[in-house]
Amino acid sequence: MATNPSPQADARARGQGASIAIISTVPKNPPLDVSGVTSTGGVSSIVGHYRTASDDTAASGGKEGTVAGRKITSNDVQNVFRGSTTTGIVSQQQIQRIKRMHDKISDGVRWDFNYSVFLLVSSIVAGIGLATDSATTVISSMLLSPIMGPVIGMAYGLVIWDWPLIKRSARHEILSIVCCIVLGLIIGACCSWTRMAHETWPTHEMWNRATRKTFFSGFPVAFFSGFGVALSVLDDQTSSLVGVAISASLLPPAVNSGMLWVMAMIAGDPLWDFEFAEGMEADDIKGLTANFSQMEVYSLLLTIANVVCVAAGACLMFRLKEVLPVEKKVFWEDLKVARRIYQGRALESESGETVTPERAGISSERPESEVTVKRLA
Repeated sequence: MATNPSPQADARARGQGASIAIISTVPKNPPLDVSGVTSTGGVSSIVGHYRTASDDTAASGGKEGTVAGRKITSNDVQNVFRGSTTTGIVSQQQIQRIKRMHDKISDGVRWDFNYSVFLLVSSIVAGIGLATDSATTVISSMLLSPIMGPVIGMAYGLVIWDWPLIKRSARHEILSIVCCIVLGLIIGACCSWTRMAHETWPTHEMWNRATRKTFFSGFPVAFFSGFGVALSVLDDQTSSLVGVAISASLLPPAVNSGMLWVMAMIAGDPLWDFEFAEGMEADDIKGLTANFSQMEVYSLLLTIANVVCVAAGACLMFRLKEVLPVEKKVFWEDLKVARRIYQGRALESESGETVTPERAGISSERPESEVTVKRLA
């Protein structure tokens, strides 16, 4: 005989039905943004407006793997400089994309045999070009230089808050610059006894990287080159990255500094005579007496300024392309997801557990030898 359910049982049934309804509304491939998370945790506790990159693509008729754009508002521009503390759901597809992007950038930061050879070869080529006043040879050294990789690593790490990657990139960049200076010292010492060094040094190529004018003019050039670096890396525009490498000119000034250091010691120009206000500017260097110590310091300062400005420009472009509602590849949206993973604000779509860098396979704290062995395997 059928019995009427009690009010408590009816309430429990309605509660179970509501829970099932809430869970069923969670999409299989969750979005990048949610409005918040309740205190109970789990996938069913996340509430908000769900919008995926595929939805944007379908709405705009865009290509697969792109996010549609819309008109930029003042609020969008303000969001570029705002932080975020929201928690978001991360799908396995997003994790795989982030891992590929992270591995691609980390490859340029690894100090391995190839990196060492490129650094050695490019420094020697730069030294020869500077010594013989060959602009073509100096440009060739820029194309061979590997030291743009750590700069990209620093910029990417700053955007997603990957501090191990930032420290490793900064360490490799500093060590690379020191190696360039040392190689410049060796090249300068080898050439110092020649007639060429005493009669033609400093050459135009050496002079053009060692004045106050080139130091200050290098700031905007390097900063806007950083824009091109960010776009070239995530949009796979390798041809543009070649032009950026030439415009940024990170390696030749460092080698130039080492070569000028040797000439300063030979000429007896002490470092403590350096004056920042002294320009030594002229269109024709034949009428000027070179202060090798002054030039050496300016050349080193130009190297440091180029590295800092390129990294700053790349960081800004990473942020602009991530936040502004312009048509872009889905990789730009993944920057926000990667940042949430490193800040502990990402939940796995199926289990609802927190996604850590180690769990996502994008931890930069792993030894480089371990990463290499895993990839070979």
